Amino acid sequence: MAAEDPKYRTLILDLGDVLFSWSAETRTSIPPRLLKDIMNGPTWFDYERGRLTQAECFERVGREFSVEPSVIDEAFKQARESLRPNEELLGLVRELKAQFHGQLHVFALSNISLPDYEFIIKLPTDWSIFDKVFASAVLGERKPDLAAYEKVVAETCIDPSTAVFVDDKIENVEAARSLGIHGIVFDKQEGVFQALRKAFGDRVQQIKGKAEGD
Repeated sequence: MAAEDPKYRTLILDLGDVLFSWSAETRTSIPPRLLKDIMNGPTWFDYERGRLTQAECFERVGREFSVEPSVIDEAFKQARESLRPNEELLGLVRELKAQFHGQLHVFALSNISLPDYEFIIKLPTDWSIFDKVFASAVLGERKPDLAAYEKVVAETCIDPSTAVFVDDKIENVEAARSLGIHGIVFDKQEGVFQALRKAFGDRVQQIKGKAEGD
């Protein structure tokens, strides 16, 4: 008797602090805490939605935090240079895709400005694991707004109940869960890997059984 189709067939990953690590430590006058405060403000959120150019964003943020736009520009250039891929996670995703024999689709959904997206997508890492990368600046929506997830679901034609979403921010994961997507908070990497193997790894035998029964 053939096994049932696997429940989860789609993996959606965040980029920053999940697939890539980075440092807020720069050689500028902007301390790490201030850099993160800038990134958690409404002006930056609009920048990540593609509603502001980089120049407009840095000008506004400069006024809001009393920092010269040129200093902000340099701080974020240095932060970009600190980006490093999570090779262990990339390896796990490659392993799962291989085991699923083409039945596992992988996407990225990231809150990211257009300049940062254009920078990160050129980094020498294995982008081939993704069927598509969704940047908030291109979508015009950002997490945890439901419209961001809904646009991804609509464009990919996935069934939310068959998708797993991984993000380091609980509010983003909870938003995904509200749409029926299985959410995993990226906190301790070992625990996340175990959760992914439980969600996808247990299904490999089902796929093999189905293939053998056909």
